[in-house]
Amino acid sequence: MANQQSATPTGNTRRGARAVKSAFRIVRNILAILGVLFVYLLALGYMQYQDRAAAGDSSCSFTRCL
Repeated sequence: MANQQSATPTGNTRRGARAVKSAFRIVRNILAILGVLFVYLLALGYMQYQDRAAAGDSSCSFTRCL
């Protein structure tokens, strides 16, 4: 009976939970940074598209001519 497990979490499970929370926080921050970068590149590409459309230079973009 000396080896009974207690109902409270031990140090190892607390450490594991802390590691999972830390890893989740790091992944969340990386995804947030990538999201901001994506929105920036999307806005930049749209501005370039508007500039080319306003200049009338819409000939043969990518594989088909407009």
